[in-house]
Amino acid sequence: MPGDTLGEVASLLEEALKVHRSVKQIVLCTKEGVVVAAVSREGDADPKVLATVSAALVWGSSSTLTHLKHSLPTHIVHTTSIERVLTVIQPHYQLVVVLSRADDAGLNLASLVPAFQSLATRMELVMGSTRDFGEQTILGKIVEQVPEVTQAILLTIDGLPLGSVGFDDAIEISGMVGSLYANGLTYSDVTHTISVDTPDLQLLITRVDESRLLAVVCRGPDPDALSQKVRAVLDTTL
Repeated sequence: MPGDTLGEVASLLEEALKVHRSVKQIVLCTKEGVVVAAVSREGDADPKVLATVSAALVWGSSSTLTHLKHSLPTHIVHTTSIERVLTVIQPHYQLVVVLSRADDAGLNLASLVPAFQSLATRMELVMGSTRDFGEQTILGKIVEQVPEVTQAILLTIDGLPLGSVGFDDAIEISGMVGSLYANGLTYSDVTHTISVDTPDLQLLITRVDESRLLAVVCRGPDPDALSQKVRAVLDTTL
C-alpha cells in the first residue's frame, strides 16, 4: 500500500480513536478478516483476533437475517462484561471499534454510530482510490485464476464462515470443515493441509494463517492437478 494512502488511513483511525474517551482500539479490516491498519491505546487486544471475530459475526449475522428475510446489518454491537465492540460494515471493509464500559458511563452508543460510519465511509473511499491495495479477496483470486473451481469457502479455525463461493449452506459446510480440521489437530498441532479424496473429487482444507482456514472443492477427471493449481495461487497470495 502506498505510504500516503496508509498515512491518510492512519489519520482517520486516530480521528476515530478520539471520538469518545471510552474508545480503546480501532481496526480497519477486509470482509475476510484481514487487518489493513489498526491503532490502539497501550495494552489492547490483538487486532487480528478482533478482525477475525468481527468478520465471522458479520457473516453469521448477514446469513441469519437473510433467512429471516430482513436486510443486511449496517453495524453490529458485541457486548461483554467489560467492553462493547462495534463493527461498522462497509461494501469492502469493516471498521471495528472497541469501547471500554468502564469509561462510558451514561454513553448512548447509538449517538456515536453516525460518526464512526462517516469515518468508515471516508476510509473506504481512501482505500478504493489506490489500486495497490488488494480489494480482490483470496476466494476471488482462486475463482479467477482457477476457473474450474466453483465451490470454495473461507472460515475461521473454529468453523465460522467468513465468505464463500458456490455454497447455499455455508454455515453448515463451515461447521463440518472446522470439525475435520480439528480432528487433524488432535494428531498434530502443526497440521497444515488435509485432503479428502474420491475418484472424481478432492476436498482441500488448508490453513491460511493462525486463525483462518480455506476449503476448496476440486472436481473433474484430475482433481489432484486442480488442487495443485489452487495451492500455487495460495503460495503467491499469502
